[in-house]
Amino acid sequence: MLDVIKDRASLRAYRPDPVPSSVITELLEAMGWAPSARNRQPWQALVVQQPEALARLHQTLAAGNEWAVKAPLAIVVLANPADDAIVDGKPYYLFDCGLAVQNLLLQATAAHLCSHPTLGWDEQAIKTAFAIDDALRVLCVVFLGYPGSSDSLDEATRAKDALPRQRKPLESWVRYL
Repeated sequence: MLDVIKDRASLRAYRPDPVPSSVITELLEAMGWAPSARNRQPWQALVVQQPEALARLHQTLAAGNEWAVKAPLAIVVLANPADDAIVDGKPYYLFDCGLAVQNLLLQATAAHLCSHPTLGWDEQAIKTAFAIDDALRVLCVVFLGYPGSSDSLDEATRAKDALPRQRKPLESWVRYL
């Protein structure tokens, strides 16, 4: 298995160092190379890195995501369900966007960045804060940055990050026929 897959973790402590534009471009290109049904590539990305824009994004966060305010970069992943490549009556845009986010996370790991996809935010508040068309859905917000000290986290969040990464054993979810 590739080390980048095994090493990927959703840690929450960030240094304030900005992520270079060349690295951001690589992250976005990784998203762009994700597989997608009928090559529709339904994802869109809003790169949030300027302090004023990050402050607006922080206002949309749900309780428990206070750690995210230290990340110097966020990528808001969007899609328009109407642009979906519906194949045999099945919508694919969520699956396709998930693959794009996974590529982003793996590229971030390869670039020695922490990356943490979140669902703890208010979709309408994000749309309002960034004048996002109502036809678009906000699917996730990925916070990124270089690893920081866990001392910057509150005790509960630090405890979450200290837990060992575990996955269900294969025999609990795989069937061989």
